[in-house]
Amino acid sequence: MIVVDSTVWADWFNDRSTPEISRLNAALEDEDVGVTPVIVAEVLQGFRHDRDFDLAGELLTQLPILTLDVEGHVAAARLFRLLRRHGVTIHGTIDCLIAYTCIAADVELLSTDQDFVAIARHCRLRLCAV
Repeated sequence: MIVVDSTVWADWFNDRSTPEISRLNAALEDEDVGVTPVIVAEVLQGFRHDRDFDLAGELLTQLPILTLDVEGHVAAARLFRLLRRHGVTIHGTIDCLIAYTCIAADVELLSTDQDFVAIARHCRLRLCAV
């Protein structure tokens, strides 16, 4: 399974052609593609039209949803603090929640967000090769 971040989903729904979109399309054909609840929220908030929102919501909510319990949220906060100690500034709690969800589930993350590259340098986050 791979988890696909909102940056890649946004490009996919906007019909862009990138290496990450090629990887997502391949994954949709022959492996499990998962999301987290916050990824679903981030993607859906970008739609302007109700019809597009509804269609995207149907697709995304049919995918495997990976979640953290309270202890996982505490671990994500620890990850944020670890990164800060190493001089890495992450632009929000959400990225640490997504990263730690992938670490806890032992799955790769597909994203174009450079924050995840920085996070992966300091922990066991595995990023999908494209």
